[in-house]
Amino acid sequence: MSLPDALPSPLQPRPVSRPALPAQPSATVGRRASLRVRVLGVVVAINAAAAVVAGTVVVHNARVAAEREMTASVEMAERMVRETAERMADAPEAGGPAAGEFVNWPVHLRHLRHVRIVIEDAQGRPIPLKPSGSREQDDGDAGAPAWFAHLVGVSEVARDIEVRINGALFGRVRVAGVPDDEVDEVWEDVSDFAVVAIAVNAAILLALYVALGRVRSDLGRFRNALGELEQNRFSCRVDLPRTRELAEVAERFNELAAALAAARAENDRLNAHLVTLQEDERRQIASELHDELGPLMFGLKAGAESLARAAAEAEGPAKARIADRTHGLVGIVERMQATNRRLLRRIRPAALDLLSLREAISSLLADFRQHDPSRTFLLAAGPLAAHYCAARDATLYRCVQEAVTNALKHGDARTIEVEIGEVAGAAGPEGGVLLRLVVTDDGPGPPDRIVEGLGLAGMRERVRALGGTFRFERGPKGGARFVAEISVPPPS
Repeated sequence: MSLPDALPSPLQPRPVSRPALPAQPSATVGRRASLRVRVLGVVVAINAAAAVVAGTVVVHNARVAAEREMTASVEMAERMVRETAERMADAPEAGGPAAGEFVNWPVHLRHLRHVRIVIEDAQGRPIPLKPSGSREQDDGDAGAPAWFAHLVGVSEVARDIEVRINGALFGRVRVAGVPDDEVDEVWEDVSDFAVVAIAVNAAILLALYVALGRVRSDLGRFRNALGELEQNRFSCRVDLPRTRELAEVAERFNELAAALAAARAENDRLNAHLVTLQEDERRQIASELHDELGPLMFGLKAGAESLARAAAEAEGPAKARIADRTHGLVGIVERMQATNRRLLRRIRPAALDLLSLREAISSLLADFRQHDPSRTFLLAAGPLAAHYCAARDATLYRCVQEAVTNALKHGDARTIEVEIGEVAGAAGPEGGVLLRLVVTDDGPGPPDRIVEGLGLAGMRERVRALGGTFRFERGPKGGARFVAEISVPPPS
């Protein structure tokens, strides 16, 4: 009859070792554009398309308006020039007007809007006009740039008017349309509109940048909270964002975390209760083996030894045979007693009931040292209570036993160090204290792919059943390292 060192919990499935997911986004996710960049990019693209469409409409309307304005101005100027030429031809002076009178061309015709007037004599030579004394356009005034004027591209409109006196050609007046004023006005309007549009779009983009930054911050809190859940820290909560939709998601998330925390607490309570029941059953079995089977074997041995003494005093040929049989019977009983003591130690070490936890672990290492004096066993015990509870004391004791045995059997270690104690400044999920057990050795260390046997798997399940964590890994300086952390809730 033999019992395993640790009974697997039926409520706790065997854990599957898997690497923890990284806190940072993966390479595939990292290459994707963020929500802020995508939204701002869409807004900028829409604004750019709108600017192209608006610019096309503005240029087309400017071209049509300039052509209409220039044509109307040229036609009006043509009528005015013809009327002026007729009045000059009908002047009372004999012989009509002199050629020099073109120099005194009426001022109101020299500065007609959107037109340019050029006067030539009969031989086609241009006649300079006398300054009118009116203020000309300042050459320093900024007009429309050449590329905009070229983009508008108004076709030239011109009229040639001949001035004849008594049927003879006296001169020519050329009236040509000038779209510069109209183009300048359109450019001025477009510039003002562009400044306002740029300012408004910049304000919109800034507002979107800030708003999306807040949304990104809220989503970052969700991502961090999901990471907390992944690490089985169900006490995490998300503050309700200002956005109603995200606030609803946050409420559901908090409810989910609370439900998971309640389920985890209930599961831990049931597992801890199961481990406690297992330890009570072990204690009961050990008590029965010690109290019932022990006296029976002692009586059997005493009877066998009595038979051996009687056989030694007997006479006859059967003396030697009886002595041999009784000696064999005593040896069998002694082996049964040794097996019984070994079972008692495996089921429920007596040291846990008679000694404190520190002394029980020290006694365990002393037994290892006695059976294998060529190896070094070290114990570094920090702050420890005498006892915590039957389940936790037995779990820590079994963990030390299994880790040291594993180091001796599979690690070929020469030095094994056990560190146990309460972690200063740390507390379990429910408060209280946190117990940490670390067993290290100087062996070659575990392989890259760790295959856990029944012993380590049983210890992992016992530790997890008590709400603790378990790690079996390569040590920082080589060798193997076994780490178990078990929380102790505060006394109620």
